[in-house]
Amino acid sequence: MPLLVVALAVALLLVLMTKLRLNGFIALFLVAVLVGLLRGMPIDKIYSSITDGVGGQLDETILTLGFGAMLGKVLADSGGADRIATSLIRVFGISRAQLAIALTSLCIGITMFYEVAFVLLIPLVFTLVRRHKMPLLWLGLPMSIVLSTTHSFLPPHPGPTAVASAFHASAALTLLYGLPIAIIAGGIVGFIWPRLSIARRLNPQIPNALTTTREFAEHELPQLGRCILVVAVPVAMMAISAIAMLTISEGTTAARIMEFFGEAPIALLVALLLAVVLLGGNIARLAYADRARTADESTVTESRTPVFAKTVAAGGPAPALAGAGGGGSIGGFGGPAYAGGEPSGITARFEAAMDSCAQSLKPMAMIIAVIGAGGGFKQVLVDSGIANYIQHVTHGWDISPLILAWLIAAIIRAAVGSATVAVVTVAGIVAPLLSTGVSPELLVLAVTCGSICFSHVNDPGFWLFKEYFNLSLVDTLKLRTTYETAVGVIGLLGVLALSLVV
Repeated sequence: MPLLVVALAVALLLVLMTKLRLNGFIALFLVAVLVGLLRGMPIDKIYSSITDGVGGQLDETILTLGFGAMLGKVLADSGGADRIATSLIRVFGISRAQLAIALTSLCIGITMFYEVAFVLLIPLVFTLVRRHKMPLLWLGLPMSIVLSTTHSFLPPHPGPTAVASAFHASAALTLLYGLPIAIIAGGIVGFIWPRLSIARRLNPQIPNALTTTREFAEHELPQLGRCILVVAVPVAMMAISAIAMLTISEGTTAARIMEFFGEAPIALLVALLLAVVLLGGNIARLAYADRARTADESTVTESRTPVFAKTVAAGGPAPALAGAGGGGSIGGFGGPAYAGGEPSGITARFEAAMDSCAQSLKPMAMIIAVIGAGGGFKQVLVDSGIANYIQHVTHGWDISPLILAWLIAAIIRAAVGSATVAVVTVAGIVAPLLSTGVSPELLVLAVTCGSICFSHVNDPGFWLFKEYFNLSLVDTLKLRTTYETAVGVIGLLGVLALSLVV
């Protein structure tokens, strides 16, 4: 039975990663091969399915995560994330930090994909957690929950947009109906889950090299306007593109241009280059100040040594100190931009920012590998025909069309992992239900609410959440799987309530 194979695969993955402590990348690959064998796939097809899944998952994701990590590190090292976080707290107060993060996530998440918004906002979460000594999940959960909700419920995200097109539903009406449901569902779950005992007893640490441990003085922080501009640019680019694509005819030159600049990696790259120009100088100045401070401390220390004292007393020159003054290499950056004192100019900005970018990619290697392996596992489940099996089993069920659409989407999501695969598959199964007179926009929302449920080890987003929040596999299941399912259930209730008046 196909669903039994899925259950056995999940159980084996838990054993490999929790009992045997096997690396997630290796464990996912092994379980994907086993699932293919149990489903009777040819051995060569299993391998090609895994590689297709890895490639399909990472084709754009690796660009999004790479540019996003670089942008986040530049914001962190320059003090930009600190400046924005400090300003948010001044407006909302430290007691309302969760509300500040939730509202920011809602505004950004309406137009930006989950992964893109996640890597854009995670530096702010890390900064607030570090500066105010908060639990990481206290702010991280509301952010992730709100972003998951907007990504799953609302056009112009790919799942809702694809189903709206299949059902010939109005994208504008779907957004209008879905927004209050998303706000309610995301708000309820986003503020309850951090207060649950499972979240409160956990204290995961911020992953190394994804942020900075520096404590910034007020005068060291960059201007707020520059920081907001860097963060706002990719949001604006994707929002303008999404709106334009709803109004401009496909295939036109204007549509192609707007689509290009609305792609997540392009928007993040533009923001990264802007951050290098606007904030890179601050990174260079801070590095110079740190090096100068270290040199001063070295001078004091060496002046107390017998060799230093004897040399000076004899009338000789003081020993040269590495990195002090002149045209030496300051903070790892050499060249004329640093000659003679504090760094300035475009060269210093680029050198300092590129050093931060290089540091950001080191911890991303394993995150990207695990997400890619998750995509391979998901593709084996899809290619082995599990979605087709569910379609056959659920054919002819006699229940409310909205509940039926939600249930089928939830089952397929649990089985194959991909919310996009779930909604596209369900669109073909439940399209005949439109003949019952149900609102096509509400049917879209029923499908998308079901597609968020039961996120687990076959969902690449599951691994993104796990790795960034430094959680064990079991704890990730307890947190992400439950909150995604709760959001989906509340969403269905909202759809059913709307069906009474729409």
